[in-house]
Amino acid sequence: MKNMGLRFFLLLTMSLMILSACSENKASGEESLKIGVSISAGSNNTVKNWYESIKTRGEALGYEVIGIDSQGDPSKQVSTIDNLLTQNVDALIVWPLDSNAVQPALDRALAKNIPVIGVDFNVEKGGEDYGLSSQIIFDRGSSAVEAAKIFAETFKDTEVEVAGIGMAIPVPGNIFVMKKFKEETEKYSNLKWVDQQDNPTDNIAGAAPLMANILTKNPKVRAVFTYNDESAIGAAQAIKNANRTLYEEDPENGIMIIGVNAEKSGIEAIEQGKLFATFNLNPIKAGIASVDYLDEHFTDGVSLDQLPKEIIIETPKVDKNTKGFVSWEDELNSITKD
Repeated sequence: MKNMGLRFFLLLTMSLMILSACSENKASGEESLKIGVSISAGSNNTVKNWYESIKTRGEALGYEVIGIDSQGDPSKQVSTIDNLLTQNVDALIVWPLDSNAVQPALDRALAKNIPVIGVDFNVEKGGEDYGLSSQIIFDRGSSAVEAAKIFAETFKDTEVEVAGIGMAIPVPGNIFVMKKFKEETEKYSNLKWVDQQDNPTDNIAGAAPLMANILTKNPKVRAVFTYNDESAIGAAQAIKNANRTLYEEDPENGIMIIGVNAEKSGIEAIEQGKLFATFNLNPIKAGIASVDYLDEHFTDGVSLDQLPKEIIIETPKVDKNTKGFVSWEDELNSITKD
């Protein structure tokens, strides 16, 4: 009797363990579904945090997440997508360096009925869908509108020259935000657009000489908008190296700089008076939204046709008066499966 009782107990325990394992792996009955991620440029802090949020959220929900870095090379990104397809991924998330360049690889994925989520392929709501299952769209347009408004209202009593620093690689979202900002400045009679130069290295070192060139050609410039915080910091360095002042230290004569991203270095630059403001691109929220979209389809059984074709990620302003700002690092650490 004791042996029978022991065998029953062991069988019961094993059964419970098997049931538990099956319920935990909710993405698939036997093995985890694979989410492939085409990373545009892993050295970029925004992209890095975006991918980490996908990986963290995906693994918390029971998925296997496979990411391949395109290292800022549009032609290489096509091969990274094809590489992911050879690994039999069940879904793709792609943040493109060049939307048109990767289209053939996307078509190969779509021909296999693989759900594909794009990030900033189309940068405006209601635009081309590229055949994607859904798109994550950062609301950069609102950032550009608000940045121009800040400059116009700050310098409302005088006409000021405005310049920008964009990105040399034709990433759709970055091209759009600079184009939109230029268009917005032209709506204000006291703002005069004078120049834009594009950062070839996507970092502080690449932006500093560009800002120096802008100052040489346009010594009266008072307002600068950049596509990312690193370029804004590089611009601030060049301004100080040219013995010019920043707005925060000298409102009467200083140059006001506004960036985009709200990464750690950008927040620190605001605290140090180098940047007037930035806009939180919210890459963590974008990554989580992508995984949750796929989880609704794979786990909850919602058809792709019933899920949203566009997911807009808000990009709120962050300045020295912002209360309750949560850093990307803290957002990452708080990701769970709930």
